[in-house]
Formats: sequence, C-alpha cells, structure tokens
Amino acid sequence: MSTVMELIEQQEFECVGTCAAADLAVREEVREMCAADKCHIYNTSWACPPACGDIYDLERQMHEYTHCTVVQTVMELEDEFDGETIMEAAATQFERFYKLIEDLDAAGLSAQVMTLSSGHCRVCKTCTYPDEPCRFPDERLVSMEAAGLYVAETCLKAGIPYNHGKNTIAYSSCVLYN
Repeated sequence: MSTVMELIEQQEFECVGTCAAADLAVREEVREMCAADKCHIYNTSWACPPACGDIYDLERQMHEYTHCTVVQTVMELEDEFDGETIMEAAATQFERFYKLIEDLDAAGLSAQVMTLSSGHCRVCKTCTYPDEPCRFPDERLVSMEAAGLYVAETCLKAGIPYNHGKNTIAYSSCVLYN
C-alpha cells in the first residue's frame, strides 16, 4: 500500500482521497448515461460500453481490492466557457495518470492494481473496435463512468470534493489496490 501511495504522491495531483474499495457501488444509471452517447464514444471503443464489460463483473473486480484512491487534476478557469483550460486539465490528468500507471508497472505492481481513468481511453489515436482486438489490452483505460461508478459519489466516499468551486474543473481517476 505505501508504495502505491508513494507513486501517487509523485504525480503531484491537486487532490487525493482514499476509501474502502468495498464502499464502491456501480450504478445502472451511470451506464445508461454512457448509452446516451453525449461523448460520441459509446460503442466505438474497447474501453467504453458495451465492450468494456458488464458493470457487475467490474464491480466484483473492484471488490477484490481493499483500497480505492481517487486522484484529481484541478484547474482554475478564466470563466465557465474556458474550453482551453478544460482541455488542458483533461490532458494533464491523462498524462499524470498514465505516468502513474507506467510507474506502477515499473515497480512490478501493475498486476496488483486496478486503474479506472477519467474520460475515454486515449492510448491509441484510433481504436480498432469492433473490427480487430484491442492493440494494447493491458494498457486500455476504462473510465470510472464506464465501470458504472458515479464519480461525485466516489469522490465523496474518498473524502474529497467533486466540485472545487466556481470556475474550476476537476478530472478524477482512481487506483484500487490491497
């Protein structure tokens, strides 16, 4: 556990909180939000529904772990329409989280953790779904939402805010481990 937390701390996330993995509960309505396809990724990626798997299978996997640590990149916006900073925050979260995953792998811990990202998988520019198998199944990033987690509720359980106040944006990912 301490090694995982040390690696998390090295990434300089603005906000970090931990809860028991057993406290995580998947929600059908979250998966239904994915099916509404507002992000235009639904049914186009191995890391998104329906290809990423059944949420109750994912929940069983999550509950094999003891701890869930939520990590966030939080940035201040010039105003609510500051799309540039929103995109920068998303990219920063992906870079930090992917670096964390690489560090976990280098420490020999990748087989002992489960990672859930913010947003869709960005490992490949173009996903092979559904025509060919995933090019990098061990690097594929399933999001918290695709796994059926309500992110605001997960943050609350981890003791951190989901919303950091007016004119801020936060992206959340999590690592599950023993």
